[in-house]
Amino acid sequence: MFFFSSLALFSAEHSEGERLFALKVKPLFAEKCMACHGSEPEKVKGGFNMLSRTSTLKGGESYGEDVLIPGKGEESILFQLTTRVVEDYEMPPKEADKLSQQQSLWIRDWINAGAPWPDESSITVIQDQFAEGVKAPTSGGLDDEWTNRRYKPEHLWSYRPLTVKSPPEGVHPVDWFIDQKLKTAGLSPAPEARSRELARRL
Repeated sequence: MFFFSSLALFSAEHSEGERLFALKVKPLFAEKCMACHGSEPEKVKGGFNMLSRTSTLKGGESYGEDVLIPGKGEESILFQLTTRVVEDYEMPPKEADKLSQQQSLWIRDWINAGAPWPDESSITVIQDQFAEGVKAPTSGGLDDEWTNRRYKPEHLWSYRPLTVKSPPEGVHPVDWFIDQKLKTAGLSPAPEARSRELARRL
């Protein structure tokens, strides 16, 4: 609910469900599902192809149209499988790849919103407007997902121009820079040593 309420503050050009799909669900499908259910159509497992809304609605060999029931997230098997509450009915199958509770809820909320699946151009617009993080200039990756990935601003320090800081007059530069680091770390400098203590250190 918090995710939806925060999105409502932005443009109403796209529905909340469309934004949820573009920002959370589609990247989640790409990371967790498409290796077995769409990236290579000729190798789709269980007859369940998730390349499009139409193919996803058809379901697969095991569950058919009950996999995705627009407007009924709790009843949709796609959501139920991600919760891993029924033994031998968990997706993704590997424990190491399991979805977090929040990720499962994104899928549920998206289905409750009607399971909208905007076209690629709309997805790009939504991601450019609302996606967290920033893009880094690159020469291209192995695929569009990698090329267009976003990063936390603090992780892109190497792309930023250098900021020159000058110590104030009357303060030794080394002392000043050390003091800045101590403040950043929430530490206090040690008290000034007395002459006898300095002599003992020598």
